[in-house]
Formats: sequence, structure tokens, C-alpha cells
Amino acid sequence: MDMHGKTAFITGGASGIGLAIAQRCAAEGMTLLIADIEEGALAGAAATLRAEGATVFTYRLDVADLDRYRAVAAAVIADHGAPFLLVNNAGIAWKAPASAATPEDWRWTISVNVLGLGYGLSLFVPAMIAGGQGGYVLNTASITGLIVSPGGSAVYSASKHAVVAISETLAHELRPHGIHVAVLCPGSVATNITDADRNLPADLTPDALSSAAAEERAFTRSFVDNGIAPAAVADQAFAALAERRFYVVTHPEYRDEIETRHRQIEAAVRGEPASDVALLAMAKQVLNLQPLT
Repeated sequence: MDMHGKTAFITGGASGIGLAIAQRCAAEGMTLLIADIEEGALAGAAATLRAEGATVFTYRLDVADLDRYRAVAAAVIADHGAPFLLVNNAGIAWKAPASAATPEDWRWTISVNVLGLGYGLSLFVPAMIAGGQGGYVLNTASITGLIVSPGGSAVYSASKHAVVAISETLAHELRPHGIHVAVLCPGSVATNITDADRNLPADLTPDALSSAAAEERAFTRSFVDNGIAPAAVADQAFAALAERRFYVVTHPEYRDEIETRHRQIEAAVRGEPASDVALLAMAKQVLNLQPLT
């Protein structure tokens, strides 16, 4: 996988997994095009990367803002051409149970985690195809795109299941064009993702969001703080790209839960009765591990 001299466009690239992926891209000799909603973090990340010898261009971007995304994409393509590696990484972890979520919880989460990713695909993939150079698309989902955490993550889980579905269909669409698609499904990673409300859009106020989401965040934060390093996630993602694998699952300890869910689906296809015992066991296993991110 020769990426030297190629460009990478990375959303959510100023911190956490996005920054770690940017550093991994820099190690491959790529030119970095980093977008992030946080201007201060963006400047800090650029300074760090440049100090490490990387060539970096930055773009202030809220991926849910379509007009701004259109302007950024147009500037990127005009100045650098279509990216060789498109990393749709920006996202929020705002978790609320379906029974307690407000319409604003749904709107905010879906606008960032699903529409923001879709905008990136719509604005860059046609240019990648037209360029005829192949390339890669890496979409950041979550382990909750493969299984669900019982209780409080309906909104977040729905958004990340959508990312997996979009990625799977996109992989089939882009294969004839030599563009490989991978979906990143991490568990707990030591990032600031649980502090999503630091970037509330102007038309949202904290009292419009579910109080249950704030409670879930407090529970989840300690596990995220003790998660694996973002650099380890980036290394696994690049290994998957090099091997042209689709799924990138960073936490193998969830294997039993994933297999249990799929066995339930397979049993239903065969017309066999569902095993509530198996589903309950899966729920207990998930709860005994850690919150899913």
C-alpha cells in the first residue's frame, strides 16, 4: 500500500482517533488535509504534526453544516485534487435510551454521525472516481454498529449501525473503481468523545437534550478514559487498509456478543424460535465488559 505523496482528508482530525490517523498518514509520507469543528484543537494538532515533519492544511468544519462542507470540499479539490484517502471520522457519542431521548437528541446525533458522513461521501467520492487513481475510504463507526448496549444507547447505536450499512453498500459500489472501503468499529478508546456537548450547535441548548444522556455520559467516561490508545486504533486501521479488509474491530473481547447476535439472526432465518436466554446472556456479557463507544 503505497501512500507516499498522496493526500488524506480527515474529519475530526484534531484529536483522538482522527489525530492518531493523521499521524499515521504522516508516517506514510502523505499530505494531511485535516478538518475539525474546534479551531483551537485544529491549530494545536497542525502545530504538532508540522513539528513532526508533516505537510498539513487545516479546515474549520462542522460536518453537519452542508453549506460549509460544500465550501471546504470545493477548496480541497481545487487546491489538492480528490483525496486518495478519505477518512470520515467526525462523530459524537451522545447516548440516550429511545424511551427518554428528545427529538433534539435524535436530530443532533444523526446530523453529525450519519448526515455528516454522507455529505463527505457525496462531496468527495465522485471526484475520487473521476480521478481514476483508486484510493481508500475509512468510515469510523463503533462496536455499537455491530451490537447494541442494553439500556441507554439507542440513539448512538442507531447512528453507528447506519455507518456500517452505508459502508457495506459503498464497498460494493466502489470496488469496480479500485477504491477500497473499510469501516472502523472500536470499543472504548481514550478520547474526549464523551464531551460532545462542548460543541453544541447554536440552535440547541442543553435543556433541549435528554437528562438521561448526561447520566449515561458520566457512567461511560471512566471507561473511555481507560480505553486503548488512539494510536493503537490507527495502527489497526492501517493494517486493515493494507490487507484490504472491510471490518476493523479493535476490541476482540466482544467476539462472543457479536457471534451470539448473529446466531440469533441465523436461527430466525431458519425459522427456529429465538432464544431469549441467549439474548439475555449477550446483554449480561455486554454489561459485564464495559460501555460501548
